[in-house]
Amino acid sequence: MTEPIRVHLRVPGTAPMPDLMRLLRSIEAAGFDGAGILDSQMLSRDTFVVLGQAATNTSRLTLFPAVTNPFTRHPAVLAGAIQTVEEMAPGRVKFVIGTGYTSASTIGRKPATLAEMRACIGIVRGLLAGESVDFAGIPGRLGYAAKRRIPIVMAASGPKAIELAGEIADGALLLVGFNRGIVERALEHLERGAKRSGRRLEDLEIVWAVRVGTAANTAEARRLARP
Repeated sequence: MTEPIRVHLRVPGTAPMPDLMRLLRSIEAAGFDGAGILDSQMLSRDTFVVLGQAATNTSRLTLFPAVTNPFTRHPAVLAGAIQTVEEMAPGRVKFVIGTGYTSASTIGRKPATLAEMRACIGIVRGLLAGESVDFAGIPGRLGYAAKRRIPIVMAASGPKAIELAGEIADGALLLVGFNRGIVERALEHLERGAKRSGRRLEDLEIVWAVRVGTAANTAEARRLARP
């Protein structure tokens, strides 16, 4: 049976919190399936604070950071943050992580490496599962891990990143556009990564990032939709 297509919106946390909550309530009322909150510390309100408030202001939306990274917060902090949000919205939360874009450039650093991505996702997954994780020889365990499954989705655009997402994540947020040839190659890389961990492409959640511009006329909408 074919899975239904779900539509989520990414929300930049650039407005005051009361306005953000009104927007999130309207997104839910309009019938969208989920909302992701931008994680860029110099541009947006704190992602996990917004997600926590969103959990109490909505009842159905899937909620997630869009997209967090491995370096502005320690992996243990990330695990604790998403676990806390999940307690407020059980079954409605997923963890979306990438290498960082404006979260890196605005503080003068480069995006995370794929090795850092692998390490961070491994730590977060282990902590959320209630497992003990080694921190430079010190074992650590998330004392309040609920052990409920929180899907981990990795944002990726290049071939190596897409393969890593297929290998270690529960899904991939693909930022590759919609050219048929590029889409087919992206899926090939995702499947190649999935096979490394004994999985199929069908076992993964696949999310396609779509840039949209909304305006009173077509020309302005196209301008807004440009990268």
